[in-house]
Amino acid sequence: MGQLNQIISICLIALSIIICWTSAKLGIGEFRNPGTGFMPFFTSSLLFFLSIGLLLKSFIKKVEGEDKKPLIVREKLQKPISLVIGLIGYTFLLNFFGYLVTTFLLIFLMFFIFDPILKNCWKYLIIGAVASNLSFLIFCKWLQVQLPIGVFRIGF
Repeated sequence: MGQLNQIISICLIALSIIICWTSAKLGIGEFRNPGTGFMPFFTSSLLFFLSIGLLLKSFIKKVEGEDKKPLIVREKLQKPISLVIGLIGYTFLLNFFGYLVTTFLLIFLMFFIFDPILKNCWKYLIIGAVASNLSFLIFCKWLQVQLPIGVFRIGF
Protein backbone atom coordinates (compact mmCIF):
# COMPACT_ATOMS: atom_id res chain seq x y z
CA MET A 1 0.00 0.00 0.00
CA GLY A 2 2.98 2.29 0.51
CA GLN A 3 3.89 2.29 -3.18
CA LEU A 4 0.31 3.15 -4.07
CA ASN A 5 0.36 6.02 -1.55
CA GLN A 6 3.60 7.28 -3.08
CA ILE A 7 2.18 7.22 -6.61
CA ILE A 8 -1.05 8.89 -5.52
CA SER A 9 0.73 11.57 -3.51
CA ILE A 10 3.10 12.38 -6.39
CA CYS A 11 0.13 12.72 -8.76
CA LEU A 12 -1.68 14.95 -6.25
CA ILE A 13 1.43 17.09 -5.79
CA ALA A 14 1.65 17.57 -9.56
CA LEU A 15 -2.08 18.36 -9.77
CA SER A 16 -1.87 20.87 -6.93
CA ILE A 17 1.09 22.63 -8.57
CA ILE A 18 -0.84 22.92 -11.84
CA ILE A 19 -3.90 24.29 -10.04
CA CYS A 20 -1.78 26.76 -8.03
CA TRP A 21 -0.11 28.01 -11.20
CA THR A 22 -3.43 28.35 -13.05
CA SER A 23 -5.17 30.08 -10.17
CA ALA A 24 -2.24 32.49 -9.79
CA LYS A 25 -2.72 33.41 -13.46
CA LEU A 26 -6.40 34.13 -12.71
CA GLY A 27 -5.44 36.49 -9.93
CA ILE A 28 -5.34 35.68 -6.25
CA GLY A 29 -6.09 39.15 -5.01
CA GLU A 30 -5.75 40.07 -1.34
CA PHE A 31 -7.14 38.50 1.80
CA ARG A 32 -9.76 41.23 2.24
CA ASN A 33 -10.46 41.44 -1.50
CA PRO A 34 -9.96 37.93 -2.94
CA GLY A 35 -9.67 37.43 -6.64
CA THR A 36 -11.05 34.68 -8.84
CA GLY A 37 -8.14 32.35 -8.18
CA PHE A 38 -8.01 32.77 -4.40
CA MET A 39 -10.03 29.69 -3.36
CA PRO A 40 -8.46 27.33 -5.93
CA PHE A 41 -5.03 28.56 -4.88
CA PHE A 42 -5.81 28.08 -1.19
CA THR A 43 -7.31 24.58 -1.60
CA SER A 44 -4.57 23.41 -3.95
CA SER A 45 -1.94 24.67 -1.51
CA LEU A 46 -3.64 22.65 1.22
CA LEU A 47 -3.72 19.63 -1.10
CA PHE A 48 -0.01 20.13 -1.81
CA PHE A 49 0.99 20.09 1.86
CA LEU A 50 -1.27 17.14 2.68
CA SER A 51 0.20 15.20 -0.24
CA ILE A 52 3.72 15.98 0.92
CA GLY A 53 2.74 14.61 4.34
CA LEU A 54 1.36 11.42 2.79
CA LEU A 55 4.50 11.00 0.71
CA LEU A 56 6.77 11.43 3.73
CA LYS A 57 4.63 9.03 5.77
CA SER A 58 4.84 6.34 3.10
CA PHE A 59 8.63 6.76 2.88
CA ILE A 60 8.96 6.46 6.66
CA LYS A 61 6.86 3.27 6.69
CA LYS A 62 8.97 1.83 3.88
CA VAL A 63 12.20 2.56 5.77
CA GLU A 64 10.80 0.98 8.94
CA GLY A 65 9.86 -2.17 6.98
CA GLU A 66 6.12 -2.05 7.60
CA ASP A 67 5.24 -2.00 3.90
CA LYS A 68 5.14 -5.54 2.54
CA LYS A 69 1.79 -5.52 0.69
CA PRO A 70 1.46 -5.62 -3.13
CA LEU A 71 1.01 -2.42 -5.13
CA ILE A 72 -2.59 -3.00 -6.21
CA VAL A 73 -5.04 -4.98 -4.13
CA ARG A 74 -8.12 -5.79 -6.19
CA GLU A 75 -10.47 -6.17 -3.23
CA LYS A 76 -9.54 -2.77 -1.86
CA LEU A 77 -10.00 -0.96 -5.17
CA GLN A 78 -13.25 -2.60 -6.28
CA LYS A 79 -15.58 -0.52 -4.08
CA PRO A 80 -13.98 2.88 -4.71
CA ILE A 81 -13.88 2.26 -8.47
CA SER A 82 -17.55 1.28 -8.50
CA LEU A 83 -18.40 4.44 -6.53
CA VAL A 84 -16.50 6.59 -9.03
CA ILE A 85 -18.39 4.89 -11.87
CA GLY A 86 -21.63 5.56 -9.98
CA LEU A 87 -20.76 9.25 -9.61
CA ILE A 88 -19.91 9.53 -13.30
CA GLY A 89 -23.22 7.88 -14.14
CA TYR A 90 -24.93 10.31 -11.77
CA THR A 91 -23.60 13.30 -13.67
CA PHE A 92 -24.75 11.90 -17.01
CA LEU A 93 -28.21 10.84 -15.81
CA LEU A 94 -29.00 13.88 -13.64
CA ASN A 95 -30.59 16.04 -16.33
CA PHE A 96 -32.50 13.17 -17.93
CA PHE A 97 -33.99 11.48 -14.84
CA GLY A 98 -33.98 14.52 -12.57
CA TYR A 99 -32.49 15.24 -9.19
CA LEU A 100 -34.82 13.17 -7.02
CA VAL A 101 -34.64 9.93 -9.00
CA THR A 102 -30.91 10.11 -9.75
CA THR A 103 -29.95 11.05 -6.18
CA PHE A 104 -32.14 8.26 -4.81
CA LEU A 105 -30.44 5.74 -7.10
CA LEU A 106 -26.96 7.02 -6.19
CA ILE A 107 -27.57 6.82 -2.44
CA PHE A 108 -29.07 3.35 -2.76
CA LEU A 109 -26.09 2.25 -4.88
CA MET A 110 -23.60 3.64 -2.38
CA PHE A 111 -25.20 1.78 0.52
CA PHE A 112 -25.55 -1.42 -1.48
CA ILE A 113 -21.92 -1.37 -2.62
CA PHE A 114 -20.62 -1.18 0.93
CA ASP A 115 -23.10 -3.68 2.40
CA PRO A 116 -24.59 -5.96 -0.30
CA ILE A 117 -26.83 -7.96 2.06
CA LEU A 118 -30.25 -8.40 0.44
CA LYS A 119 -32.17 -8.21 3.72
CA ASN A 120 -30.93 -4.62 4.16
CA CYS A 121 -32.24 -3.47 0.75
CA TRP A 122 -35.47 -2.13 2.24
CA LYS A 123 -33.51 -0.07 4.71
CA TYR A 124 -31.36 1.33 1.88
CA LEU A 125 -34.45 2.15 -0.19
CA ILE A 126 -35.95 4.08 2.71
CA ILE A 127 -32.70 5.91 3.47
CA GLY A 128 -32.28 6.79 -0.22
CA ALA A 129 -35.84 8.11 -0.47
CA VAL A 130 -35.61 10.17 2.73
CA ALA A 131 -32.16 11.57 1.95
CA SER A 132 -32.97 12.53 -1.64
CA ASN A 133 -36.29 14.16 -0.68
CA LEU A 134 -34.78 15.99 2.28
CA SER A 135 -31.87 17.30 0.22
CA PHE A 136 -34.33 18.35 -2.51
CA LEU A 137 -36.35 20.28 0.05
CA ILE A 138 -33.26 21.96 1.46
CA PHE A 139 -31.78 22.95 -1.89
CA CYS A 140 -34.91 23.67 -3.90
CA LYS A 141 -37.29 25.15 -1.36
CA TRP A 142 -35.08 26.63 1.34
CA LEU A 143 -32.00 27.72 -0.66
CA GLN A 144 -33.97 28.40 -3.88
CA VAL A 145 -31.59 26.36 -6.08
CA GLN A 146 -33.12 25.27 -9.36
CA LEU A 147 -32.61 21.51 -9.69
CA PRO A 148 -33.41 19.38 -12.75
CA ILE A 149 -36.74 17.59 -12.50
CA GLY A 150 -36.19 15.27 -15.46
CA VAL A 151 -38.56 13.39 -17.74
CA PHE A 152 -40.74 12.18 -14.86
CA ARG A 153 -41.42 15.79 -13.73
CA ILE A 154 -41.03 14.81 -10.08
CA GLY A 155 -40.70 17.73 -7.71
CA PHE A 156 -42.60 19.58 -5.05
